[in-house]
Amino acid sequence: MVNHILNPQRLVQLAGFHPKLKKFWYLIAATTLSACNEPQELQRLYHFAMLNETQPEEAFKNAIRTTELLQNSPTKLESELDNMYGEPGNMQKLMSQKLREALLKSSALTGIPKSINGLQALKLVTPRKLKPITEDIDAHSGRLFEGTMRPTDAAPDHTVECGIHHWNQIYSKVSNKVVNNLNSSYPDLWQFVLCNVYGPLLSFDEILDAQETSLVIIAALVPQDLNAQLWGHLKGALNVGCDQETVGAARNLSITVSKWCGIRWKSDIVKL
Repeated sequence: MVNHILNPQRLVQLAGFHPKLKKFWYLIAATTLSACNEPQELQRLYHFAMLNETQPEEAFKNAIRTTELLQNSPTKLESELDNMYGEPGNMQKLMSQKLREALLKSSALTGIPKSINGLQALKLVTPRKLKPITEDIDAHSGRLFEGTMRPTDAAPDHTVECGIHHWNQIYSKVSNKVVNNLNSSYPDLWQFVLCNVYGPLLSFDEILDAQETSLVIIAALVPQDLNAQLWGHLKGALNVGCDQETVGAARNLSITVSKWCGIRWKSDIVKL
């Protein structure tokens, strides 16, 4: 039997970690687990978060129920999930979308392979009516994108405009300093970051808003011993409207999950 990192007690601890994280805790925890290369834990996290959203006063029972649910065979699990979520509510749809988006956005900080593993683990336990609507793609045809949330026909100039706006929101007074630090290291680095990361990925706010995105970024950086970047994004979260207590709580939750995953740091983790 597999020993999971997220036992029922820890699931309950995450959900009640801090009142400021009531709407965000599962996004922060999921991103941290992905960054720590523990994608198998996302399945428990997802279903506990879904159950707990409707019955938060039954947190421990929800955690036990989640554990028992995921012990079913794949065939029985699929049937159980279809019965449980035959007519999913708006919040369940939103939580599913937000979790997928957090794992996608975190790829900019943790790498594409971890996001692939996380999203594939999540797909295996996502109820049929909560999965993204997809069609088979022929890689040799002209139709390479089907069912994406992001527009596939956005003008490059518009993408850059969105990216630089989001960048300037985050870095504020030190925006030029950070731009030129990247550009002087390698101009193509700055171009890549703006045109491929901030433009189409991080600035997209139709699922996760700027504040939620900043908390996800913090959660992705905490386990990786990247204090310089973490400091910039702790400050950046304030710049996009998060309050200091929320930012500190997100940092601390990510530290807690990272420790459960066995992460060790070379130095103290920066804080505001």
